[in-house]
Parts: sequence; structure tokens; C-alpha cells
Amino acid sequence: MASVESTRGEGVPQGKVEHRSWNSSSIYPETRREYSVYVPARYDGIEPACLMVFQDGGGYLHDEGQVRAPVVMDNLIHSGEMPVTIGIFVNPGTRGEAESTRALEYVANGETYAKFLEQEIIAAVSREYRITDNPVGRCICGMSDGGLAAFAVAWERPDLFNKVICHIASFVRLIDGEGYPHKVRQSRRNPKPLRVFLQDGRNELDIEEGDWTLGNITMAAALQYGRYEHRFELGDGGHDLKHGGELFPDTLRWMWRDFPGVKGAGDAPDCSLVTGQWRVRSNGFGMISDDLLTLTETDGGLAATLHNDADGDLTVTGVRFNGEILSYDYVTPPSQKYWGKGNPELMTTWLRLSDDRLDGVMSCQFTEETSYDFKVNGLRVWE
Repeated sequence: MASVESTRGEGVPQGKVEHRSWNSSSIYPETRREYSVYVPARYDGIEPACLMVFQDGGGYLHDEGQVRAPVVMDNLIHSGEMPVTIGIFVNPGTRGEAESTRALEYVANGETYAKFLEQEIIAAVSREYRITDNPVGRCICGMSDGGLAAFAVAWERPDLFNKVICHIASFVRLIDGEGYPHKVRQSRRNPKPLRVFLQDGRNELDIEEGDWTLGNITMAAALQYGRYEHRFELGDGGHDLKHGGELFPDTLRWMWRDFPGVKGAGDAPDCSLVTGQWRVRSNGFGMISDDLLTLTETDGGLAATLHNDADGDLTVTGVRFNGEILSYDYVTPPSQKYWGKGNPELMTTWLRLSDDRLDGVMSCQFTEETSYDFKVNGLRVWE
């Protein structure tokens, strides 16, 4: 069922959609393709617009489709929940009579396809409309192999896009001998400036290269390990855009929530969401550690106390909450001192808030090259 934001709203100005062809690519020679440009009603030609680029663009475009991107963008731009944004909906190329170049374009490391978008499609649209050069104001989106391509472009060229939406993406594909989840894990000490939304279903494809559901779970775990800002929504669907379409309005709100000028962008995180007491449990090599975490609001944010069932009161050295992720550091107690190799001085948690649950990891650095994450979960204590 379509959400309110996915249907035409009364009194909401409707943007225009222009359908075009691109038949003169120097980067993918002898290809031709269709693409469309969405221009919101509030675009004034004075201020540069933000940008969204969709792979398999036709699947996102139509008013009666599963996503209805122009309708959603009309509604959220009108309500102030996303910035004025031009959308480019790009279909894969074809050669000859009907030979698709989709695999050539999408199942690759992203550099060539990024060059194609930058130097050909975006450049052509930018000659007519003012588009921001700031990658924070640019989002790339795609489904299936197009979702893989969206991530690959942002990964290889974060100077072009900082925001990525991947629907039912094929992260089981191996690119240059390895998968992107492995590359994400390797970047932990030098993460790229990316915000990533993932969506998949439990009834996904399972092919020789792997199970696509597991591929998305693996990517979400890699993003968590790399401490990337991300959100993962796993539903019960299959290889289609139904679930992604239902989530699309909230996806765009989450993606653009702190962009200058967007409603609520300058608001401080609501610390009351996490204040109170939490029972927090971590598991290190089978050794269970139970803590009572107490969070209180202060003028500058949050203060925390931590009581461990084995070691008593622990010293908390820092606590942070951004409205979604709660993290805190504490001096390693005796019971956790030798979890694994090394002798870490500090433990750091990274926990995602979901109603009355906290789920995430506790991390410690054993050596300059080696760090471990241990699973952590927490439940709110009700008086």
C-alpha cells in the first residue's frame, strides 16, 4: 500500500519530468540509452539544486510504480523535509539491436561508470540547470546490480556523491577479486565520508555467487565495523522494489535530515530518547559481561555512569548521542582486560537505538593493526 507521501498531495506543486536520449557516449562507445530529468517546482535557477541520480531509472520514475520517486520528492520538498533536488533517472545502455550493456556498466569497480555520469549525463543536465558541486548535496540510488553500481560509484568517487541508497543490491558480486564489504572493513581507520541506506528481503535471490540476503547482511555488518553512518532495513520480501518503495519517503527523510535548510536540520539530538537505565550485555569469547548503564541529561548533552556486575563501578570517559547512535568509552575493567591478545586501556561501545533496545558492538584496539568488536545488546529498565 502506497504511503501518503507516495501519492499526489492536494495543493503540492508538481515538478516536471523531461524524457531524453543519450546516443553519443565516448566512455561507452556505440551505446544508446534513455534517461529522464525531474525538476522540482521550487527550482528557481538561482540557488544550485541538490542532486539524486537513479540507476535503472525507469523503475523509480512512474507515478504508479513501486517507488514513485518524483511524487515522493514533490511531497517532501513541499513539506521542507528534503532540499530542492533535481533527479536524473538513467537507464542502462544498449548496443546493436538489443545487446544490453547493463552488466558492463553496473558490475564493475565504479570508476568508469562514475566518469560516465560526471562527464556526460550530469554535465549535460548541468548545462541547463544549476546543480551543486558539493558531494554532501548529492545522492546516488539504485536497485539490484544498479544498487551495487550506486555504492561502487560513491565508494570510488566520494568527491561526487556522499549519500547512497541501495535497494536489493547484489553485494555478492566480486569486483577486482574481492567484494565491497571487505573493502569497507579495510577502511576502518580511514573511513570515507559516506551515508548509506540498505534495503533487502529475506526471500531474495540465491545464485552461484552467493545469497543476496546474506550479501546485504554482510555489507551492513561491514559498515558497522567501519563505523559508517548507515541504516539497514531487512523485510520479508523478495527481489523487487515493493519494500524499498514503502520505505522511500522515510529513506529520503533520513538521508537529508541534517542538510542546511531542511526542517529540523539544526535541532539538537533529543537526549530524552536514551536517558534512564539500561541493562547492557556484551559477549567476549564466551565471557559474558553485564552492566547497568545510567544516562542523565546535562546542559551539554549526556552524562553516564556504568556499573559492572563483576567489577563494580567503571570509569566512563566519554558519551555521545547523535539521535540514532549512542556510544560511550570506559576504562577497561579487570574482567575484560585480556579479552583476546593485548592489553587495551579503553573499551568503546557503538549502539543503535531502536525503541527500547540498543544493539551494536563493544570495541577495543589490541595492537596498532588489530582490533576486535564484540556483540552488545541492551534493554531499557522500566521502574
